[in-house]
Parts: sequence; C-alpha cells; structure tokens
Amino acid sequence: MSTQMSSRKLALGIMTFSLLALLVGIFNAARLGQEVAKQQKSEGHGSGVSSFLNKRDHLALIELSGMITMDAGNDNGLFHSESNAMQARKSLDEAAKDDSIKGVLLRINSPGGTVGMSQELNAAVQRVSKKKPVVVSMGDLTASGGYYTACAADKILANPGTLTASIGVIISTLDFTDLMQQKLGVHPLTVKSGKFKDVLSPYRHATPEEVALIQRLINESYQDFLGAVIKGRTRFMTNEVEKQARIAKIKAVADGRVVTGNQGVEAGLVDEIGDQERAYTVLDLMAKERANLKGKERLPLESEENRFSLTDFLGLPSESMVPAIPGAASAVQAAKMLPLSMRYPNQPLWVLE
Repeated sequence: MSTQMSSRKLALGIMTFSLLALLVGIFNAARLGQEVAKQQKSEGHGSGVSSFLNKRDHLALIELSGMITMDAGNDNGLFHSESNAMQARKSLDEAAKDDSIKGVLLRINSPGGTVGMSQELNAAVQRVSKKKPVVVSMGDLTASGGYYTACAADKILANPGTLTASIGVIISTLDFTDLMQQKLGVHPLTVKSGKFKDVLSPYRHATPEEVALIQRLINESYQDFLGAVIKGRTRFMTNEVEKQARIAKIKAVADGRVVTGNQGVEAGLVDEIGDQERAYTVLDLMAKERANLKGKERLPLESEENRFSLTDFLGLPSESMVPAIPGAASAVQAAKMLPLSMRYPNQPLWVLE
C-alpha cells in the first residue's frame, strides 16, 4: 500500500511540475514576443515577433558575433545550444528559402575562427546572394574568418575604426620538451601508427620534415582563403584592368595584417564607410531594385535569430540547468578563456588573436 501511495505522489508531483512548467513557458513566450515587438516598433523596424508569424515583405537582420566555431555553447542534452556561428548559418539558409525576405543585413563582429565553420558561412552567404542581396555591416572587428564570411556578400560597409582583413592562416602549438625532460625529468612515450600521427606534439621538438608538412597545409589553406576573397571582391567587375588593379591591392595586404575600415576601402576589401543604419538604407535600395518593389518607406528590418530554447521557455538561464559537477564549470570557463589556437592545437585557424 505504501508503495502505491509513493508512486501516486510521484506521478502527481511530475504532473504538477509539468503543468507549472507549461504555464511559465507560455508566460515567458508571450513576454518575449511583447518585448521583441516593442523593440522593433521603437526602432522603426515594424512589429511582429518573427518572419514565421509575420510573412510580409521585409529585410532580415542576422548577427554573427564572437569566435566562429562549431562548438556548442552548452552541451547538456535537452538544454543543448548551438554556437552563434551555427545559428547564423541556419538563419542564412532559412533566409534564402523565405520569399518574404527581400534582403539580408549581416552584422559581423568577430575575430575569426576555425577553417571549416568559416567556409560553411561563406557558402551560406553565397546561397543567399544568388536569390537576394546581402549587405555586411562590420562592427568593432571583422577579421580573418569573419572577413572570409563577409567577402561573399554583395556589398560591405565598415566603420572608419573597424578592424578588418587579417587574411591569413595560423597553426600554433607549445613545446614543453626542455621543461619536461631537463627540468622535471619527465620523458614521454608515444606509440603511433605513422610518423606524422603526433605531428606538432608539445612533448618533443618538431622535425624539419614535420614543419614542412604543416607549412604546405597552411599554404593550401591560405590560397583557399585568398581565392575566396578575390572571387567575392571582383565578381561584379567587368572591366579587366580595374579587376586586376583590385586583385593587386588585395594581395598587397593579404599577409595577415589588420587594417582599419578606411584602409579597407583603399585596399578594395570594403565598399564604403557607414554604420549599421547606413547599411540598412543601402540594403533597402538594393532589395527594392532586385525585387522590383516601389515605395519611399524602407522595408522593415526584422531579426531572424533562432535562439528561443527550452531554457528560454522555462524562463531560466542555461547555467542554472546544468547539473552541478564540482570543478566542471570552472574548468569549462577556464578553457574558453584560452586563445583559440591553444584550444585547437594543430588546427589551421583563420583567426586574429
């Protein structure tokens, strides 16, 4: 009898929790919708929560910020969240398919990141650009992998003090050999299937052959990067003389250096100086011309972020839902504070650190 009573209490408790979670979720969803609508109305971007609820013609605002990686922000089952780069790629692909979106304003503030994710974003921008105009608005920093993403757009705007370019590839590692063997008396033992399996290991000195191998890898990756920049920045040019002149300017600064927005215009990496509001106006004109739309009023600019997760539904921060594991949270935070090259040893990176 006591077992049955306990089971009934447990079932009742689960039902009560589920009902409360549902009510809280409905409340938070409604509150979020009201906040978004108020914000869009105050900014003159129209009303409505998203293009899913509002299918009128509009321009999409997609933001790409922080490190460009495939890393999940939180990898905890139901509360799993994707990186901003992954979210931006999904939003770009959705924008390409949504006929109510007449153009995309891609706001970038990123120092770059991994090669693979940067290439995926570049490809996603190209997919959108085939159907509707894409204008990039650079924030504080749009460098390396961030610029690799931007160069596929139809037009690029930057602030005068924006830092951009950093066209280059880097692989970093550490060499603890002398410290471990001479100071600590620690000698590593590695069993491997091939001579390059532990290339750039921090536990021994790299051989000249290994350095040459990595250099070839870097060179190939760099040529991919430079080729994408040249393709993106010359695809609308018909005058061959002007095209070759721009290519020469791009190659002159494609040595890993960082340039300002003003210098980016001179180098052919940026089309014009302007803030996000100016980029909005430029995109509006391009979108109306391409879609053959008329009207003096600008098309509404609406955020296309897809970040409403289960934790948002419950109205709780992601960290509060993570099981308490002693030392785990601090270890994760410490790892995130490391430079990307240290978090991804032996990985070719398009990143400014």
